[in-house]
Amino acid sequence: MTPYQHSSVRSHVISLFWGLGLSLISVFTAQVPAWAEFVPPDRGTPGRLEGAGTRWRDPSQGEFTPPDQPLFDTVRGSCTTTAADASASALTLLAPLDTLGITLEEYPRFFLYVPPLPEGAQLEFAVTEWERLVTEAGDDIRDRQVYLTQVTPPQEGGVMALELPEVDDEGNPITPLAVGQNYTWFVRILCDPDSPTRFGPDIWREAWVRRLAPTEEFASQLAEAPLAEQVGLLAETGVWYDALARLAQLRSQSDEPELEQRWQGLLESIGLEEVAGE
Repeated sequence: MTPYQHSSVRSHVISLFWGLGLSLISVFTAQVPAWAEFVPPDRGTPGRLEGAGTRWRDPSQGEFTPPDQPLFDTVRGSCTTTAADASASALTLLAPLDTLGITLEEYPRFFLYVPPLPEGAQLEFAVTEWERLVTEAGDDIRDRQVYLTQVTPPQEGGVMALELPEVDDEGNPITPLAVGQNYTWFVRILCDPDSPTRFGPDIWREAWVRRLAPTEEFASQLAEAPLAEQVGLLAETGVWYDALARLAQLRSQSDEPELEQRWQGLLESIGLEEVAGE
């Protein structure tokens, strides 16, 4: 019932139902904010994800123990050929620095900032599955390469997307990310693929990703929500990679200042101020 559907109802009844309608709208809006801030998954909205179980640990509390591999602070060397290029930000993966990045997708999209590169430079992109096994001899860390390819970056630099495809460059099917499993995505700059040592040490970075599954209720909520509301729902639940991917999709469809502000705010919320304006 609304005041427009029942114009003949007495005024005090109209006021009652009008006020009730506004209250319901307010409640609904609070449940699905379009521009909610990113909340790390250990503190995100509960009851929306499955697949974490007892294996989930909060990295910020030092309880999460993924494979002992160097992450994030691994950029060495440079492809720069001019002073202007030298002042650009370094290779940066758009991923949380102090918490596990989450996706709900079997084949997710990842984003990174690439500095200006010389002509002919390539990016090596790899996704690796990691597993910690307890054996009689102790803990055993095993890794399995899921995907490996080379891509051409924008020579002038900037933010770009990398996607785990369903088939590789030769048409072979790629195993989707498994729910509850730990992976890394790795990017290396090949300044000169024909002469790898020309520019000195490797330039590379990697970040963690884990796939979880939405509950049936959350999956329905996402399916029914407009794209902008999906960004908010995913961000407040701690699903970083999918929130960023949907926001990137919105940016590709419109140049509204609000979207640019939201993009910058989302990156700044995980400490990526240096590349937030790219």
